[in-house]
Amino acid sequence: MSKNYWPHFIIALVVFAIGLGVWTVKTAIDNPVELDDTYMMAYQDVDRNIYKIQKMKHEFKQKYQVRLLTQKLHFPDAHIELEVLTKDGRPVSNAKVEVLLTRPDTKKYDLKTFAKYIDGRYVVDAKLPVEGRWNLLLKIKIKDLVDYEKYKLSTRRVLQ
Repeated sequence: MSKNYWPHFIIALVVFAIGLGVWTVKTAIDNPVELDDTYMMAYQDVDRNIYKIQKMKHEFKQKYQVRLLTQKLHFPDAHIELEVLTKDGRPVSNAKVEVLLTRPDTKKYDLKTFAKYIDGRYVVDAKLPVEGRWNLLLKIKIKDLVDYEKYKLSTRRVLQ
């Protein structure tokens, strides 16, 4: 007497597919999607004002330049320096520089602060809770112009 194993195989395949579906939903619930913070505002505000933001960034770039002097973060005491210069190379001392240090994959370790103007440079000192890759987000405001910058830094090596 020969047995037919096809019904067992089909049932096993259906159970396996249901198991994968449950696993996918559980993984998605345990690891929620983080919102992008590139412009340091809610994505709805960015969506509503993106043309104004881009126009302001363009006007800012025509008058000023931003140079990040720090290439690598030191763990646990990070020291970040940047320059805000006019197009002719003179330092700008009246900029308000808001800094957000964040991990690329989570908001859990976000560090938000303001840079201090010291000797022609804007300086930020921060205690990093973990090693690895970090995103440095800057919001630079000079009078009525605002620029947003994003840099990728690491405690382990210089990122290109």
